[in-house]
Amino acid sequence: MASGNFRIPAVQNDPGQYAETARHVKRISELLLQLDRQIANEDLSLRGILSSMVEGILIIDRTQRITLVNDALLNFFSPSRSPIGRTMLEYFRRHELQYACDRALAGGEPQQIELSFETITQKGTSNHRHFNIHVAALSPESISLPQAVLIVFQDVTDVRNLEATRREFIANVSHEFRTPLAIIKGYVETLLDGAMEEPEMAERSLEAIQRNVQRLNLLIEDLLSISKMESRARLLELDSANLHDLMLRVLENLAPTISETKVRVQIEWAEDARIVQVDSRRMEQVYLNLLTNALRYGDSGDLVLSITAKRDDSHLTISIADNGPGIPLSAQPFVFDRFYRVHKDRSRDGGGTGLGLSIVKNIILAHGGTISVDSTPGQGATFHIRLPVSENPPAD
Repeated sequence: MASGNFRIPAVQNDPGQYAETARHVKRISELLLQLDRQIANEDLSLRGILSSMVEGILIIDRTQRITLVNDALLNFFSPSRSPIGRTMLEYFRRHELQYACDRALAGGEPQQIELSFETITQKGTSNHRHFNIHVAALSPESISLPQAVLIVFQDVTDVRNLEATRREFIANVSHEFRTPLAIIKGYVETLLDGAMEEPEMAERSLEAIQRNVQRLNLLIEDLLSISKMESRARLLELDSANLHDLMLRVLENLAPTISETKVRVQIEWAEDARIVQVDSRRMEQVYLNLLTNALRYGDSGDLVLSITAKRDDSHLTISIADNGPGIPLSAQPFVFDRFYRVHKDRSRDGGGTGLGLSIVKNIILAHGGTISVDSTPGQGATFHIRLPVSENPPAD
């Protein structure tokens, strides 16, 4: 029993001077077996709870050595060796965390801090994570002085990234509105200061005001479009549509610009890649945004637009290529971001809002498809749209 084997051999119930002792030993064995099972069950339950938690859990003793960690914490930090037995400072190398543990061990008061860590993923890539860290002292009921500390790591990286995106979005929207409003304000003041009496100056001022009002209206429409497409609902009015005919319709609307800039349009569209379940109005918007970008940034007089479409078993791919100046390699990962402009000065002069490609991306994603870009600087750019094809109309 002292060595941990609590199952004792059967003892005969013969009367004798050791009968009483035998009964006591048997009862002790039963109690120890019961306690051993209880501890095993509690340990299994604790490990099950810890392994199922998404928060990282860590316990240290009074010497600040790590005595327990769960799987979530190991996944957060992907240590090269087990942290068990190492000190907090040795493992995390953050004095703020050690200070919070010191305060919890000294006074028993719970602590809360927020820290950022540069972690390494299982693939070996670097990842920046933000954590809300809760530190609580652990002490037995009979002892007032804390004997250990429980540390909970709550990953708030997505929340912080979302907050940063929201701040950036508000800053970008404010900037985009500020420029045309400042121009409108300036021309209105010019008119009020007496320019109304000068027909030429008045006409120029009103034209500038109208131009910037149109820019504000375009910006608002784009913001509403991207807001709808980024909402959880992503409502689409799906119906059987001929994507080839939709493209011809958009090209017809752009005919004046195409004719003026002497752009050559080449279309190669497979017959089996025409009828698809899509939102016609949204797909027209995709075509319009992509073609407008190509016309705006292409070299006037020598621009060629090549449009191809083909289908495989479950998808169709539409490629819109141009032989314009292309997209710098450094800019290609960001072209679908909101308000991102490759040519910032030319975009504003041409009336762009920086939302066109972001709207395109969200429309394609809402259809369950993908969009990508291939570009070699100086040799044009090609946008590839890949849409799923279903023989049966999708359910609502």
